[in-house]
Amino acid sequence: MTAPVLRHGRRGLLALTLAAALPACGGDSSRAALLACPEVGLLPDAADLIRYREGMPPDLTSLVLEARITGIESGRCSTGRERNRIMVSFQVGLLAERGPGATGRSQELPLVVAVLDRQGEILRREVLRQQIVFPANSNRVRIASEPIEIVLPVSATRRGSDYDVVVGFLLTEAELAANRRRMGR
Repeated sequence: MTAPVLRHGRRGLLALTLAAALPACGGDSSRAALLACPEVGLLPDAADLIRYREGMPPDLTSLVLEARITGIESGRCSTGRERNRIMVSFQVGLLAERGPGATGRSQELPLVVAVLDRQGEILRREVLRQQIVFPANSNRVRIASEPIEIVLPVSATRRGSDYDVVVGFLLTEAELAANRRRMGR
């Protein structure tokens, strides 16, 4: 069995296991095609996070946090340590604003990173927790997430470009429905 691997900052590594065993890579002439980078993109419905104090009606006074994924930053691909793997590295651009209902200067943003096949089937997904701290003199912060690295298996039958990687916030059903209403979906 081969396993894609996801690493998030200095917090160690999380294994992403695929169910199918993949054969070894082909010859060097096909190496460039095998190592073509997968697309890394955002889940449009999950690119915004608006959180209110639990148990309170959603209004300005109970607003705890408003955050947005602004894009994928510092993206690159490289050969993995093993011949039949590629490493996808990137960071997620984040913009967050602390609301009047927040009780502390620190918040945790739950990010979901998923690896998909070309048919859109989720091969694996992981939730990463990105800590943000608002400076004493500001209720707004723009940061890049800790580096995220995903190691993907490649072979003569599965190229790097046969995968997609998507990122979004982990939302409740109510938060997702609110995002869709705001977007007119």
